[in-house]
Amino acid sequence: MFIVCRILQRKKGDLPSPSYRAIGDYNPAISSVSVSSSSNQEVQLVKESKTVQPRSSSMSTVSRTSTKSDQLTDETSSISARSDTSIDSSAFDASFGTIRPDLYPRKDTVLQQSSEERSCGKLHIRLKYDFRTSDLVTHLIEVQDLMCPDSVSGFSDPYIKLFLYPEVDERMRQSSVRRRTLNPFFNEFFKFPLPYDDLNDKSLIFQIYNYDKYSRHNILGEVQIHLNSVETSSSVEMWCDIQRQQRHTCSMGELLVSLSYLPAAERLTVVIIKAKELRIMGPAGASDPFVRISLMVDGKKVKRKKSSIKRGTTSPVWNEAVTFNVPAEILPKVSLECCVWDHDLIGHGELIGKCILGPQQQGNERKHWNDLIACHRTTTAMWHTLHK
Repeated sequence: MFIVCRILQRKKGDLPSPSYRAIGDYNPAISSVSVSSSSNQEVQLVKESKTVQPRSSSMSTVSRTSTKSDQLTDETSSISARSDTSIDSSAFDASFGTIRPDLYPRKDTVLQQSSEERSCGKLHIRLKYDFRTSDLVTHLIEVQDLMCPDSVSGFSDPYIKLFLYPEVDERMRQSSVRRRTLNPFFNEFFKFPLPYDDLNDKSLIFQIYNYDKYSRHNILGEVQIHLNSVETSSSVEMWCDIQRQQRHTCSMGELLVSLSYLPAAERLTVVIIKAKELRIMGPAGASDPFVRISLMVDGKKVKRKKSSIKRGTTSPVWNEAVTFNVPAEILPKVSLECCVWDHDLIGHGELIGKCILGPQQQGNERKHWNDLIACHRTTTAMWHTLHK
């Protein structure tokens, strides 16, 4: 009976509903209350955030910094966006940014090798033919590791002469002199006017000299470039070995002397300055040279004087003066014999070479003497080749 009554009561709705519900069941009443309470909590939180004051200035600074950082980020983004949109890619050529070979001429570097025994330095140049002016443009850049011609100072005063062979004109092309260096830097330009088709028949020659204030300059080396082996239509950069000039077997060397005459004192002064490239006499590859000056009248030796001895060298420097008393009336009959000897402890030594200065001689020997007669009080210096 009890069970039947309970069933009847449930059908009539008198019993309360169960206290549990299935997960996911929709209950409008509970849902609305939940939303309402959530909204109230949000409003209250906003009010609390407005009333809360920062506890320290650092917190306020951080807040402002972060705000500015956010603004900067936004501005940077907007600038980036404007930059991307401000460039119209259709306004540029499709080849923009690509390398155009015709705007960058080819610059080949050519290294001319030679025998190491004959090399006395390296020459750095650049060649290019200028079709607009029909000129071969030669850029003389520098010389490195030049052979030292002066064993005393350890330096050189180099300059360079340039010419084409066969010649295209009579103009002398010469660089400036670089003082006291073995690595001269020139950076000078020279032009040779000739048609482009004639280049194959030409050779470009560089001769490196050592400047000497007494006017006879020593050639240190030479470079020859056959232009038929070089493409000069574009700029060509070259490093070339400088070839040492070979001495002639008959050469005994050269002697530099200066002459002056004082008519009032009737005194002839001869200054023995230096010698170079003397013939090697000793087994050690050098000599012990000295100079003997003989005064001759009508071909007869009347007096002689000599210099000091320089040990172990083929390029001695003396700078020593000897004087002779010579009356002015016999000066046209006088000549000087300059003999360079190799000193020997046993005997009188061996003759290296000699030269004779006087009115009866030829070439520089005669010219030097005539300059002395014409300008008595002027000191004139000149190089003279020695011979047997």
